[in-house]
Amino acid sequence: MTVRRILSIENSDDLSILRQVCTPVTLTKGHLTTLVDDMFETMDAVEGVGLAAPQVGVTQRLVVIRIPARSEKRKDGSYVELEPEQTYAMIDPVITQTSESTINATEGCLSLPGRYAHVKRLSWVTCEYRDLKGRNLRIRRATGLLARAIQHEVDHLNGVLFIDHVSDPSTIEDIRTS
Repeated sequence: MTVRRILSIENSDDLSILRQVCTPVTLTKGHLTTLVDDMFETMDAVEGVGLAAPQVGVTQRLVVIRIPARSEKRKDGSYVELEPEQTYAMIDPVITQTSESTINATEGCLSLPGRYAHVKRLSWVTCEYRDLKGRNLRIRRATGLLARAIQHEVDHLNGVLFIDHVSDPSTIEDIRTS
């Protein structure tokens, strides 16, 4: 596995790739498996939750998402797992159903490191995609961080960045060190 360079909006060549509408996945199984492994390795190296193929320079409709396990500390100091880690490699994902309600929460992006803003997203989404085995799968009514990650990553496949959802750019928080 290889940690790949994540494209940045600061670089005009990178930005032109990030703004492209991606094509359906056409990679052979071996190349696709390698790319997915590299994308997880890259995302994990920078402690991300999701990564879309165009963020590593591949303009095909592929995303990886890893939602961390959720645990709770007990009175005795031990931890109990409330929800296991959720890991997805989504080929040609499509959001097929959505809620009418929205949730406003802070969001960031690996292609805009150190910048965060409140983004309004749908409360839940249903997403259909293929996995690495070629199976057609559906996540029905994803909520919380998974719903937000799916919407954020599918946006990347359509050339949309989270800052495009921010009505007042002056509200984008920049915590990069000078």
